Amino acid sequence: MKRIAIVGAGMAGLSALSALTKQGHVVTLFDKSRGSGGRMASKKVGDASWDMGAQFIRAHDASFMKTLHEWQHQGWVSEWAVTPHVIDAEGIRLSDDETTRYVGVSRMTALSRQLLAPATEFIPNTRIVSCQRTDSEWLLTDENDQHHGPFDSLIINTPPQQALPLLENSHLAAAINDVEMLPCWTLLLAFPERIDTPVDAAFVHDSAIAWLARNNSKPLRDSGETWVIQASHAWSQEQVDAPREEVLHALEQAFFTALGVQGYAVSEHWLHRWLYAVPAKPLDAGALFDADRAVAVCGDWCQRGTLEGAWLSGQQAASYF
Repeated sequence: MKRIAIVGAGMAGLSALSALTKQGHVVTLFDKSRGSGGRMASKKVGDASWDMGAQFIRAHDASFMKTLHEWQHQGWVSEWAVTPHVIDAEGIRLSDDETTRYVGVSRMTALSRQLLAPATEFIPNTRIVSCQRTDSEWLLTDENDQHHGPFDSLIINTPPQQALPLLENSHLAAAINDVEMLPCWTLLLAFPERIDTPVDAAFVHDSAIAWLARNNSKPLRDSGETWVIQASHAWSQEQVDAPREEVLHALEQAFFTALGVQGYAVSEHWLHRWLYAVPAKPLDAGALFDADRAVAVCGDWCQRGTLEGAWLSGQQAASYF
């Protein structure tokens, strides 16, 4: 039995937690946010709520499909029976997409809370800023100069830019130094009435927007009319430091234009910038491991830029211990 620290409670970190606790290890998770889930984030403003990060889960890998079905049996996820539209210069039409999509119920963060349960300890609101390896143990220090540990092994589940300062004396730093992460501006809108459109989700082209979805079309969501609008990564990169009001206005207008509707009053809104949303080019390495220092690094950017990729990456990271 080992004492293992995981920095970052996103999907890959939760995946590693699942595997490690099944092996009997004692696992402590740290996260800079107040909760778990990373990009499985949800947001509530007034009476409105949204999944503001990852919109759904899908599976290509047989082992992950088995895991998804187990979660479904436990009531942690449910199928989102949606066929996305395509919106482009030719108009609005149904896509030929037949992918089965799943969502956490009653929000994406509900799944992360279930996956967090096996942790020996979860320490939120704690940003780890340095990790020191002695002869056989890890000691972690947070931004308030509080020390944590000792631990036998360490798993880092953060974007590569945030992992680098924690890997100063590991050869893994060179392996991830050039990994590029792309941003994504996300606008959340709520309306006092239902928008008259057959679209519940759509891939959008020729626009600042790449994806939009009627959040309340997902199973077991609040009934109020809520929409998630995700900008394209290229547009987000161009506008990465633009004033928030300008970004909000541009995405709101692009939303109405894409759906071909006007005259709907917005009752609530929220704008969020995901600075490290997805990898431009995943490493396709599964996870990275420094055996000499007993540290592994995982995340969707190590495998594939999806929740499935993050889960598989976490499983591989855990296998090293």
